This record gives sequence, structure tokens and C-alpha cells, in this order.
Amino acid sequence: MQSSSLKTILSAGAVLAGSSPQTPSSNLKEILTSRLVQYFDILDHDAPTSFAKETLEDTQSETASAALHVMSSVQRLLHDDDSEMIGTRDMAQIRTLSSIALKWGVEPLLSRVVSAIPTTTSSARQSTTRQIIDLTSVPEDYSRICSTIKTLLEIILPSKDKGPSFTTPITAHLVDKHLADILRPCIILGWLPVNLSSDSVKPLDDIRPSVIQILTHLAVSQSISALSSVLSGTALPAYARRACGFLMSRQILRRDGITGLFMALFSEEDISGDAAPLEKLEHVAKLLHTTPVGLDEQQYFNNIVPQLLSVLSSESQAIPSSYSRAAAFTLSRMMIPDTNNPRLAVATSILLRMLHRPLLQVSSPLGIEAESSAEESPTNLTPRVALHTLTTLLTNTDPAPEVISSLLTPIVPSLFSLWSTLNEHKTADPTLRASVKGLLETWGRLISEGVGIAALWLIVEGEGGHWSVDVAGEIARTEDGNSQSDSLSLFTPEDLRRAEESGELDSGSNIFHLRPDPIQFVDYLKSIDRVDISSDIFVRLLGAYQESKGNSESDPMRTNILKKPEHILSFIKTAMESSFAPPPKEAKPKRKDHGGLTLESLRIVEVPDEDQEDGDSDDEEPPEGAPKSSDDEMTTTAMNLLLSILEANPGMTTSNTPLLDEIFDLLVRLAKEGSESLRPLAREARMVLTARLASTSASASAPKTKRTSSEEHAQETYQKALKLLQDQLLPVRAHGLLLLRQLVASRPGKEGRLEAPSLDRALIPGILSIFLQSLQDNDSYIYLNAVQGLAAMVDGFGKDVLKGLVDLYSEGSEGVGSTALTKEDLDTRTKIGEALGQIIRRCGQALPKYADILVPPLFKILRTSHLPTSLRTSSLSLLAQCANTSSLALLPYTVDLTNAIIDLLQVETVPAAPQAKKTPADIEQDTPAPTMDSQPTSTNSKFPPLRRAALHFLSLLTRACSNQIAEGSTTMLYTFPRQLLQRANRTVGYIAVTDEDAVVRVMAKEALEGLNNLEELILGR
Repeated sequence: MQSSSLKTILSAGAVLAGSSPQTPSSNLKEILTSRLVQYFDILDHDAPTSFAKETLEDTQSETASAALHVMSSVQRLLHDDDSEMIGTRDMAQIRTLSSIALKWGVEPLLSRVVSAIPTTTSSARQSTTRQIIDLTSVPEDYSRICSTIKTLLEIILPSKDKGPSFTTPITAHLVDKHLADILRPCIILGWLPVNLSSDSVKPLDDIRPSVIQILTHLAVSQSISALSSVLSGTALPAYARRACGFLMSRQILRRDGITGLFMALFSEEDISGDAAPLEKLEHVAKLLHTTPVGLDEQQYFNNIVPQLLSVLSSESQAIPSSYSRAAAFTLSRMMIPDTNNPRLAVATSILLRMLHRPLLQVSSPLGIEAESSAEESPTNLTPRVALHTLTTLLTNTDPAPEVISSLLTPIVPSLFSLWSTLNEHKTADPTLRASVKGLLETWGRLISEGVGIAALWLIVEGEGGHWSVDVAGEIARTEDGNSQSDSLSLFTPEDLRRAEESGELDSGSNIFHLRPDPIQFVDYLKSIDRVDISSDIFVRLLGAYQESKGNSESDPMRTNILKKPEHILSFIKTAMESSFAPPPKEAKPKRKDHGGLTLESLRIVEVPDEDQEDGDSDDEEPPEGAPKSSDDEMTTTAMNLLLSILEANPGMTTSNTPLLDEIFDLLVRLAKEGSESLRPLAREARMVLTARLASTSASASAPKTKRTSSEEHAQETYQKALKLLQDQLLPVRAHGLLLLRQLVASRPGKEGRLEAPSLDRALIPGILSIFLQSLQDNDSYIYLNAVQGLAAMVDGFGKDVLKGLVDLYSEGSEGVGSTALTKEDLDTRTKIGEALGQIIRRCGQALPKYADILVPPLFKILRTSHLPTSLRTSSLSLLAQCANTSSLALLPYTVDLTNAIIDLLQVETVPAAPQAKKTPADIEQDTPAPTMDSQPTSTNSKFPPLRRAALHFLSLLTRACSNQIAEGSTTMLYTFPRQLLQRANRTVGYIAVTDEDAVVRVMAKEALEGLNNLEELILGR
């Protein structure tokens, strides 16, 4: 129901929004003037007489003021009387009026007022030098924008004693759609420093409480999204950026502030399911590592660290992986010493105290009360939750030795004691047991010798406490161990029988309850394969006995069965070859010969068997060379045995064992053609052999001349990385890739210039092969390290490596050989494309130097129709990245690329066909149309992503050229012929109207706007 007052003001608003019928006119000023006259007539107000003398900007400003007056009046009527209501059409008009009020009212006034402030950002200064600003109108502009801001805040906050009133649709619309546009002037004027104020522009201090009140009552994610939009503005003064950062820090300190921050920053990754990019992770870490001004770092990090741990400790599937990755990345960077930010030591102490306390102190009694209290307080973790948090933290970070040492070294004795207790209880959670063992093995392989020996000696001395496991699988650290029997002689026959059945009297059991269990301790030393640590521990324990042992028996990993591996390698080769052998054909039964002439003797054509005739295509033999699933188990056993032999014989290489060359060829074949269960294992074995071959090649090609200290250090790092790559644990292999990446990266020289790595260039092919093989790994941490390693190799060694990557990416574009690309090959090409994307971004304005290497092959992939559409789309994305990074790089190819894109759009566009009305039966029988995601290797060029990528490239290219022309470049004026622009306009305009894909139509409209802007700039110059 609407009152007469509400109907009147809505009618006036409809006139301003253009919803009422009017006399047609092509002059915008005349249209707005006519609307204002009608507006004042409806409200029975006298219209100003100066309309005819005003400029278009003045008329727009008057329209914005009138629109704001309508919104304020409607909001007041709705707030005062709950019976007042507005309809959908009225709300559409309100949305239009809000856009008018902000676009024609707030933005121009704010731009002129900011120009009068003495200190602004460099971009704002550049923008203001291009136009003459009338500073005499600044007092009036300041007064009007202050009034506008206060009116907008009154609409959102009708009552200052309460929070924002979301009961009216006007308030909800402003908060949802225009919060950032409202906050920007509020922060610029509300937080204006006194030393920057003047008689014309003064601080608007009285709006600060309203802004803080609005942010406090909104959801954290919504507040942070709005503040992030304000920060992303180009013409924001420096003091406003600081104030905006302060407000954002206050939002993070709210309850669930970290979760709200992640929701605001990783919304795109949540929808697409992609991994969080490194740039966003570094931005989050930098934001959270900075203590807000006026806040004690102890108080700040006592709030931030528990929130980050609560994200990692959550076992709910609802927590996106990007949140865990961001939290782990932030915490790991806290633990790396930083001379520029010594306050992070406070955060590190808080983090380690929270993670270590549950494992170092005696736990509360197991029960419901302890569990509920632990859940209510994120700072009081249970031992099980602390272990889960540690595992999640280490899984989602780079395996930096200093981080692993800080996290695990103080609790290694407790972890070992817990692992022994879990091994004694057969009913313990196997996942928890494997998790604790993984933590111990990761620490043992990466820790330094001195720290490792000191921690392991604490285990020998019985440190680590006692642990208990209840029937529900919950663990707790106790004061004393369980009481054990004093003597076996006191056993009754029943006790003896029970002990034998439970295994307490087996040869490997710890019947004397020694701490640590000797067998478990020795097994652990074998598993970490640290000869330096094991030898020192055994020297301390065994003394003279260790000296009397020969070197052949000093390796704890060597066993009798692996001392002569030649026979086992032959078995491995035979088992792997059997995977590719065709199945034996069944012998046909011979017909009996009766010794005389029969009808069978006169038969010329053989009659097929009945069972063969009845067979269908599913009964046919698979093509020769395809591995058979029946041999998968034997092949898996053979490859596991191969890994064991290589681990037990570090000196075994292809030079002293030629059979490894043949096995390597079989592994390459299995990695490409094997079944889903065999490929990961084959890739792992191939990586071990590749690292072993690279290690021996480096030793053989070592120069006889004396190396420098840097070359010696690089060689040691290289050998250490190759050894880590042969490990079975994922974090250890990832650390090996990290060392290789650091080895090939360029480093600053003495004069501040980047110098090539001090590494023998003969090792480059081996390192490149390792990175390329790691791209095929299913684990994201391995292949992301490989992508970053390839990018670092281009930084360190330049065009040669870049040309090799481009050749691998574009292989097969000159013929039809790529029509048989498998999904795995395509996935590898796509990951190489990710590396090329990082390389293009790193080149920056130096990209034209590498344009001749990058652009022609990428262009050739785009023009090759027999390649998979997804690969052609990837090449278009890389070309778009080139245009976005440096428009000069594409200058020689601009016309050819533009023509090719227009041709592609003309040929591949799919006009929308009229859809007939379908019956329910037709809907049930309909099958979903094929997509590029469901058919990644398809060459169907009609898939919408190809057209989307083409339009995206065209938009970026025209935008880059427009920016060059706007900055004064005359070269771009003659790059685009007029006929080409007209053809592009016609083609893109047609697609924007007719294409069947909605996203393509939207992107075509954006590209059309860019083409029109470019044409206007060219004609204007």
C-alpha cells in the first residue's frame, strides 16, 4: 500500500529515471532539463531559471541532487511507516537513481575536491595535469559533496543508535551494490589529515563513527570486499590508503575475520576450483604480517594466529583448499627470519606455543568435558587436533628446512613416543599412525646433522613422555606409563596363553618394555636414511663395536637379498615387457582326417565359428602395445622392487649396469601408455633414474680445473637436490625441486645487476628434463614447483631455454602428427603454457626482446586446426598475456593477429537457433551437448571457450593500443588500417547479437567498446 506522498515522490523519481513518456530528443542536456522541469512540476516546486545557461555537467549535477532527494524521501517514508511498500518497477527506478546520484553527483565532485588536496598519488597527479581544474569552485564542491555523503549515510543509518537498517530495499541495494562507491569519499574526507586541510577542504570528522558502525554491522567478507575495491582505485591519496588499510585490519581482528578475508579474496578460486595463485598468497601474507598502527604486536598476533590455526585444524570438507593453502603459506612465512620485520618473532613464538603445548604437556583426562572445552577455545588444541594441524600446515607449504625444524624439532621425542604407543595398539587409527610416522620421516630427512643428533639422543634418554589410547581412538599424554608385569615367571598358564596369542612374546616384541623400543628406533633410523646421523648415534651407543664392523655392513639399508641385483633387474625387465605383450591366441582344434574324400575336402572358404560370429566390438582384441590390466599387479611389484634396489644401491647407474637403459625405455613407455594405476609409479621410477643419470653425468663431466667456491657450492647443492628427488616422500622430493629452482635462478651481482647462475651449463639439459617430468606429477605442489623452476631457468639462462620450452609447447603445429595427442600430453603442454605465462609476466617491458621467439609459434598453434581446441585456446591466452604485459611486443604482428582473430570469429561463430518447445519426454531423452571440459582433446573449433579467448585477446590488444595512443605514441596511429577496424566492428557487432553463447555475447560487447574507443582515438589524433 502506498500513500499519496509516496506516490508523488515515486512519480517524480520515474521522470528523472526516464521511465515516463517524453518528447524525443537527441540532445542530452535538453532531455535532462526537460526531466528536471517535470520533476519540479510534480513536486509543486519552482524550477530554477538558470537551466538554459547551465552546462551539461551542471545539469547532470542537478539531476543527481534530485535523484538523491527522491531516494532520501522514499527511505524516510518507508522507515517511518511500516505499511508503506514499493513494487518491483519502483525498485528498478530506485536502482537507476542511485547510479545517477553516484555517477553524476559523487564522482565529479570528489574528483575536483581531491585535486585541491596538496598530496595525492602519482597517478592522480598525472591525471590532473592533463586537464585544467577550476579551483575557485572547490568550496562549493566541498559543501555539496559533504551534504551528499551525509545524506547517503542517513539512508543507510536512519538511527545512529542502531546498526544499518536492512528492512528497506533501498538500504539493502546501496550496501550490496554501491558500498565501495560510498566508502571512498567517506574515507578520503573523513580521514583527511589536518596538515593537508585548507580553508576550502576540511576534515569531515563527524562521519567517522557512521563509517565504522556500518563496517562493524556488516559481514566481514562484505566489508573487506568493499575496502579492497576502495584500495584498488588509482586516484586514492596515500593517507586514504593508510586509513583504508587500518579499517581492513580492524575487520580482520573481528570474530572469523580471517575466514571473511579469505572469502573476499578467494571467491573466484572457490567457484572455479583452481589453486590460489602465488600473487594472492603473498598479498595475504604481507597483509597479515603487518601490525596495525597503534596496536601492540602481542595483542595483534594473539588474535591472528589462533584464527589461522582454526582454518587449518578444521576437518570439515566445507573449508576450501585455497583457505588452507593461504593460512599455511602465511604461517610458514612467519617462521622464516626476516630482518625487515622482526615483529614476526612474536607471531612465531605464539604459533609454536599453541602447536607444541598439547604434545609437550600432560593432557586433560579423556572425556566429553575435555573435548568440548577444546572445541570452544581455538587456543587449546587437543593432541589429535594439533597433529592434524601440523600435517595440514606442512602439506600446504614449501618444504623449507628452517620451517620444518622450528615446527618439529622440539616435539620429536613426543612424536616418537606417540608413534611407539600407536604401534603397540593394533586398534589405533591407522591414519593417525601414518601421519605421525610421516612427520618423523620428513623431519629426519631434512634436518641438519647436529640438530638431528641432539633430538634423537633425547629419545634414547627416554624423553617424550607416556601416551595412552582409549577405545575410541583418542590419544592423551599421561603422567606415567601403564603398569607392566614384574616378571614372566609369575604368569599363570592362562596369562601365558593370552600373551602368546596377542604377540607379546614374539621375537620382535619389546618384552622388557624398553624406552625407546630398540627395534622401532632402528627401523626409524633406517627409514630416514641419514648415514651421518645414524653413524654418530651408533658410535655413542655401541662404541668399539661400531669400529669393529666393516664398511660393507655399515649401511643399515643393505640386505642380503639386494646384494646381487643383476638377476632381480632381469626379472623386472621381463615383468615390464610382459605388460606390452599381446594376449595369446587360442589354438583352433584340428579337424579329424577320416582318410577319404569328403565335403570338407572340397571346402574353399573357412566357415567362422559361431561364438566368433556372435561376438561384438567389445570382444575384439585391444591394439597391440596397450598394457593389460591382468599384468598390472606384476608390473607394480616389479617397479616397487626397482625402487627398492635403487635405494639400497646408491652407486648403481647406467654406466655400471647397462640393463637400466632398457628398463628406463620401458618406464617411459609405461608412463605414457600404462593404466591409471601404473602411470604414477612409472613416473616416480623414471624420475629416480633420471636423477641418478644426471648425477653420474655431472660427475663424469666435471672439469679438471679447480672450481671457485660458488661453483663448488652449486655442485654440492645440485647433488643434494638429486638425492632428495630420489626419495619416496612427497615433501622431500618437493624440497629437491626447490633446491634446483634456487640453483638455476639468476642472482644479484656485485654491481646490482642480475648474473647468470654459477652452474655448469652441461647440467642444464638434465635439470630441464627433471622439471619437464615433474610437470606430469598429479600432486599440485610438485608440478607447481616444476612450473616455477622452468620460469626460473629462463631467468637464469635466457633465450635458449625459452626457445626449447616454446618448441615443446608448439610441437606438431607444422603437420598432422598432433592429432593423436593424448590427454596426458595435452595436460603437459598446458602446464608448459603455465610456465610460459609466468615467464611473460616476469619479462615485463623487456618482452619485445623475446617476441620473435614467442609470438610466431603461438600464432601458428592458433592457425593449426588439427590441434586440440583447448591447446589453441591456451595459445590465445598466452598471446593475450603478451598484449597485457607489453603492447610493443605485438606491434609487428598486430595487423596479422587482428585479421586472424576476425577470420576465426567469422568462421567459428555459432548463431543462436530458435528453440522449439519440448515435451517432458523430449527433455528426458536429451543428452548434454559435448563441451571442451568433457572432451579436452577434441578438435571441435565450435566450442565457446575458443571464441571467448579470441574476444579476450582482441579486447586486451585494443586496450593496449588505445593506452599507447593516449600516452602520445604516434606509431600506433598507423598500425590499424581503417578498413580493418570497420571489418572488426562489423564482425564483433554481429557476434554480440547473434552468438548462442551468453558469455561470448557479453565479451563481444566489451570488445566492441574497445574497438570504438580505439577508432575514436585514431580519428581524434
